Amino acid sequence: MPQGPSFWFDTRIYLAVATALLVVIIFYNPYVAVLGAILLGSLYLYGRERHIERQKDLNNYLDTMSHSIEQGASYALKNLPLVMAIIDQEGKLFWYNDVLKEWFTEELKIGESILTIFPELPLDKIWGKSGREVFVAEDKYYQMIYEPVDDGIENEELMIAYISDITASEKVKVECIDSVPVMAYIQIDNYDDVLQGLNENQRTSVLAEVNKLLAEWVTENEAVLKKYADDMYIAVFNRQNLNKCLHEKFDILDKVRAIHVGNKIPVTLSMGFAADDYSVALLGERAQAGLDLALGRGGDQVAVHVGGKLQFYGGKAKAVEKNTRVKARIVAQALREIIEDGDLVLVMGHNNEDFDSLGAAIGVAIMARHLGKDLRIVVSQPGVSLNKLKEILADYEQYQDMFISYTQALGMLTPRTLLFVVDVHHPELTAAPELLSRVDRIVVIDHHRRSEKFIVNPLLVYLEPSASSTCELVTELLMYFDDYLEFNKFDATALYAGIIVDTKQFAVQSGVRTFDAAAYLRRSGADPALVRQMFRLDFDTVKSRAEILNHAEMLPGGVVVADCPANMKNGQIVAAQVADMLLGVEGVQISFVLFFLDDGIGVSARSNGNFNVQVIMEELGGGGHQTVAGAQVRRGNMKDVKRQVIELSAKYIEESAENESNSTTRS
Repeated sequence: MPQGPSFWFDTRIYLAVATALLVVIIFYNPYVAVLGAILLGSLYLYGRERHIERQKDLNNYLDTMSHSIEQGASYALKNLPLVMAIIDQEGKLFWYNDVLKEWFTEELKIGESILTIFPELPLDKIWGKSGREVFVAEDKYYQMIYEPVDDGIENEELMIAYISDITASEKVKVECIDSVPVMAYIQIDNYDDVLQGLNENQRTSVLAEVNKLLAEWVTENEAVLKKYADDMYIAVFNRQNLNKCLHEKFDILDKVRAIHVGNKIPVTLSMGFAADDYSVALLGERAQAGLDLALGRGGDQVAVHVGGKLQFYGGKAKAVEKNTRVKARIVAQALREIIEDGDLVLVMGHNNEDFDSLGAAIGVAIMARHLGKDLRIVVSQPGVSLNKLKEILADYEQYQDMFISYTQALGMLTPRTLLFVVDVHHPELTAAPELLSRVDRIVVIDHHRRSEKFIVNPLLVYLEPSASSTCELVTELLMYFDDYLEFNKFDATALYAGIIVDTKQFAVQSGVRTFDAAAYLRRSGADPALVRQMFRLDFDTVKSRAEILNHAEMLPGGVVVADCPANMKNGQIVAAQVADMLLGVEGVQISFVLFFLDDGIGVSARSNGNFNVQVIMEELGGGGHQTVAGAQVRRGNMKDVKRQVIELSAKYIEESAENESNSTTRS
């Protein structure tokens, strides 16, 4: 037995000492030594038996405890407060514990799919990986910890899942998130225009109605509203009610726009919301930035910083033309001082320049030339518009060597270089995006609605979405730049051509100030015959337009979609022309023409004014105006982009119809 050696090992020292004493005693008294030996042997045998009995008791105790632990582990494995299951890629159950039966009345059998009770389980997303996932089923929150298992069965992949009910903690988490504060700045963006010409009673009625609707709106959303200026408000919401506003797409814009108590111009609001940041100071900064962005995009819309992204709502009303030129006069004087402080003036527009971009650049050249500054226009690449412009420029010595490339511009840079960016404010769409990081002093002049991406830290921004074109803005600046400003026939014609292009011969986006600018240019020598010469088409372009029109598709809601054939010459220009032509067809409200780019697909979008194509194009990463917009989809193919355009336009028209129906019902 193993107990004997163990006992001997434990008592060997005592036995050795006792034996040595007996050997000593035997020399003095043998009888006592024999008696001691008998006693020692008896004690050893007794101790050995007692040791064996204790070992048996201990072994029995350990066996009992081990059995109890195994039973406890087995019980815990089956009755842990979480579901344990082994499943395959299709959700078929191979094993599960009893908790699954306790949670659901519907009993599952081995071989059935776990998706029967957990239909939201994202198996395709998590298969073959280890990690955790939170999902919702039957209004409860569940957390699943999962990892692949090696079952030893050939060609059989399994996964073990530990699913726990975290509804209580998730509800607390959701409540905390829903109660996070949200800050908003609200402005009546056309305050002066709405109240102009109204008597005191009408002014009071309009403002009272706006205040009433805003008060009702914030009350419905459990928010706080404070008016701190005639046309400015600040409001504090919580995240839950912001979600409600997002779901309703800020219908307060439609309600306020429907106010008619003597005002001839609809009242429009611009708002900036900021959420998901625990710094109140940062919330305030982002809300103000959102309001500025909404105003820069033409007003009548909401810019929301939420979830780390910027979202826009509204933007249905046309940008209202301002009746005063005070801002133009102030900007003109500021530009004079800025140009005088520089030693080199560079001007660039957007990629693939059109006549509005080139005309505005010529207008800036007039200012720089008047002050005796060295000036160059940076262009992206030779195009139809630039080539036609150069043909006419050949007779003017002052324009020789004026157009340069990005590489040439780099060799001319100085610490006091001033860069004008005209007809564009999106950094990636400029003729030379790399140039923006090489020049510290940048001036932006544009008439497009402001997009989320904007040139960083410009020295001066003149952004007027109500203007017909950038050439119109530059022409107004020239009026106030200097009383003795002179420019030649070609200068005036280039600016006039830019206005003609963007207004489609004064057919769209043309206001009083547009015609004033055109009249000023005509008095300065602008030649319409020269403009017509620049706009002439070659016979191949005419045939290309006919081919695109022949394959255009008419869709429900007054939407027309067409696409250019591959390898078409000047596809971008032809697409824009066809998009304009399609608006002249009876019943057409929106036209889209797609064309091939070197690295993707481009889209030219046009609207008759009833719909905002800029909103649709922004979904594709583009932008523009309410009636004229475009997008460039990198690494896209014609079929997929066309499908996206059709889906986005259908969705937009449907939402617009719903909002119009709701507004009619409220009225």
